[in-house]
Parts: sequence; structure tokens; C-alpha cells
Amino acid sequence: MNAEILKAALLGTDRHMPEIPKDAAAIYTKIQALTTSKEDRFLKTAFTSILCEEAGAKPLTIHTQLPECPPEPLAIITGKPAAFLQSALADQQEILFDFLVFRLVQRNEVVQPRLVPAILNRALEKNTNRQQLLDICGSTGQWLCGLNPQWKELRSGIQVEENIWETGTMAERKLFFSALRKTGPHAAIALLETTWTQENAGNRLALVELLNESLSLADEPFLQNLLTDKSQKVRQTAIGLLRQIQGSALNRSYLEWLLRMLEVREERHLLVTKKKKIFIAEDVIPDESIFKSGIEKMSTEKGVQDHVFIAGQLLSAIDPAELSNRLAIDDQQLITLFLEHPGAKALLPFLTSAAAHFKNKAWALALLHRGDARDIRLLDALTPAERLPFFLQFLNGNAANLFAYLLDDAYTILPEQLSEQLLDHLSKFPYHITQATYQWLALQLPANIMPVLKKYAEDPRQDYQLRYFKNQASEMMRLVELRKNIA
Repeated sequence: MNAEILKAALLGTDRHMPEIPKDAAAIYTKIQALTTSKEDRFLKTAFTSILCEEAGAKPLTIHTQLPECPPEPLAIITGKPAAFLQSALADQQEILFDFLVFRLVQRNEVVQPRLVPAILNRALEKNTNRQQLLDICGSTGQWLCGLNPQWKELRSGIQVEENIWETGTMAERKLFFSALRKTGPHAAIALLETTWTQENAGNRLALVELLNESLSLADEPFLQNLLTDKSQKVRQTAIGLLRQIQGSALNRSYLEWLLRMLEVREERHLLVTKKKKIFIAEDVIPDESIFKSGIEKMSTEKGVQDHVFIAGQLLSAIDPAELSNRLAIDDQQLITLFLEHPGAKALLPFLTSAAAHFKNKAWALALLHRGDARDIRLLDALTPAERLPFFLQFLNGNAANLFAYLLDDAYTILPEQLSEQLLDHLSKFPYHITQATYQWLALQLPANIMPVLKKYAEDPRQDYQLRYFKNQASEMMRLVELRKNIA
């Protein structure tokens, strides 16, 4: 009707009068039947149209019956936990909200139905904990997901649509591929091969980088084919992955050349005892195929000899246990010999890389006991109890890395002594971590840390760094108390 009124207004009533559609209200027909002037009938028609728009439309009649929401079998949170969750959701307190969601899942409880729509919308925005968010929405969430097309994909948690590989955004495809790589690494390769020739260079690189998950010897044929890819970055990434695969042709060639360069000899020490030493041959130079795979021929470090530099690069790709076995010496003896070598300082980053990547305990302990380790991945080779003495040496290098390593999504409570040491460090260097990390830390501090936090919060000194830390300590006290109330 509005289009007809606009046309009449532009052309004039002498040239065009609004035509009344068959489904229009009866009042328009009555207006047109009046014996007044065209202008009068036009103005009445336009005015009536405006009144109808302001009054709204006739409700749409739906001839289907919506299914009833099934009863909720799980307990619904009430009291303080419910209030905390609603507040964290409304105020966008990300760290606290994620913790409360974790606790609800852990306790097998669900949120109040009135919060479900907001949480489902949040699940659409986040990929990291979609399944947990759906879980805490219970039966109401499942019911609403069946009614709202926008929430439909949430019914299977983080699983995306079946055709997402062909139709999804790159971010969605990467998420799908990464999940498939964890559950079915061979199926992921087969899927990648189906669209490989249609992918652009950027997509090929992004997808190949995801192969680092569940990397195995079965991936070698596919990666070998990538060595002729048009993209240099794709080729380099494929080479890097092939270097990591123990037993691959490239990795075996690295090991064989390294064994040619290394020799363990026994030399007389103080004319009485014999002592083993490791030597790196200067006259053994790998062939060009090794250097074409990314190994640098010339040392980039001042004062480091080329042959030591080459051996170090090869070392970083070899499992220490395999190397020890081939040299007929145990892991502990071998790392000791390397650290006693005249070129130990140059070899150190390569030894560290091998120890961290292959999680070799003997090498990791030897490197950590030096006190100057900077690669926190070395701790992965140790048991949780064995790691405790070494945490603090990573504080001064990069505190953010240490906190990222210590704090986990399971909110594991930190040992009391370590907690006090961390707080002592932060009181002196409060800007080493972000405010969000302070909140995350608070949720993993032991409950009996409260007197320590109170001491910092009530410190009378007023220098600007301490004032900042005092505020953080007060907030941590609040979160520790909150966690206690919902435990």
C-alpha cells in the first residue's frame, strides 16, 4: 500500500490514484468509495496507512504447535553461585565467567532458564568452550537450539556443519581440521588432499601448519609431495615437519651425518684415570641435500665454528635416546659430554631444543640444573613434583611464559610455597603480568594464602608500583573468597 501512496504523491492524484490490493484492509475500499475530491481521498488513505503502521499489524497465525520444553533432570544453580554467574555474564568478566562455567560442569549443574538465551549467544561467539556452555544450558538449551536456526549448530557442541569444509570460513575450516587431526590424523590428511589443488597459498600454509598435531611417519608421503609446492613458505614448513618425524628419510639422513661428525673417545686423565670426551669432526661436511633442507652451512654466531654450528642444527632434530643408543652411551653421559665440549655454549640452544621436543628427562634435568635455562618446555619432561625446584628460574626471563605454563583450565591449586614466591616476585615487578593473569592466578591460589594477600593489600607504603600491586592483591582476595563460597 505504501508504494501506491508514494507513487500517487510523486505523480499527482490527477495522473494516478492508489490501487487497493486485494488483501488490504476494508477501510481503504470505503475511503475510495467516498464522493469527495481525489485529494481528500488520497490524504485519508495516506493518513489511514500511517495509523495502521503505528498501531502494528495483525498477529501472524501459525498452524503448528511448538514442542514443549522437557523437564530439567539436573540441579539448577541458585543462591550465590547463580548471582555470581549472572553478574560475571552481565559485566563481561571473562576470567570469572569461565571459572564459574567450569565449576558448573564439574558439579553437573545447569543455569536458570532465563540466562540460557544469553549464554547460547555467547557460545556462538566463542569456540574454546562451546560444549561447556551448551552443557550448562541443560534441557532448556537443547530445546531452544532446536527452535532457533542460529543456535542449531550448537546442539553438537563445537562440531561444525557437515559441509563446513567446503562452505565454511577459513577460521571454521581450521577449527574443523584441527579437531579431526586429533581424532583421526589419517582422515585429516585424506580430507586435505581432496581440496589441496583448489586452496590458495595462504590457506595451504595455514593448514599444513596444523599437521604438527599428531605428526607421525604416516604423514611423510604427503609432506614429501609438498616439497615441489609453488609456495616457498609451504615448502619450508613441510621440510620443518619432515625434520621432526623420527624415521623419515630426511631425519634418517640427519642422524647418519651427525653420527659421522661425532666421536666418543676415552682419554687418559691425570695420567691415572680415563675420561670420555666427545669430538665433532671438522673435516666431515654433509652433502648439499642437507643444506637444501634448511640446515645452514655457515655459522651465524660470532666465534662459533661452522662444523659445531652444523652439528648443533642436526642435533636439534634428533631424539636424544636414539642418538645415545647409536653411540652406545646412556643419555646422562651424553648430555654431560656435550656440556663439557669446548663449543658447549654454541650447542646449548640446540641441545635444549632436542631435550624439550623429545621430552628427554636426563637432558632436561642436566640443562635445568645449570640455572640458566630459558625454554620452559624442558619442564614437560619432568613429573609435576620434579618441576617445583625449577619454576623460579623462569621468572626473571619471561614471567608471562611461566604463568601461562603454571595456570591451567582445570584451575589446579598451586603449592603454597610456590604461591608465596610468585606473589613476592609480583610485589617487586607487578607489571610482569596482565590484570587478566592476576585474576586467573587468584583462582588457583590456595585458600590459606589469604593472610599473605592481606599483608600486601594493607602495606602502608605508597610507591606507584606497590600501589598497583596492592589493588591487584585486594582483587585476588575477593576472588579467592568467591571461589571458597562456591566450592
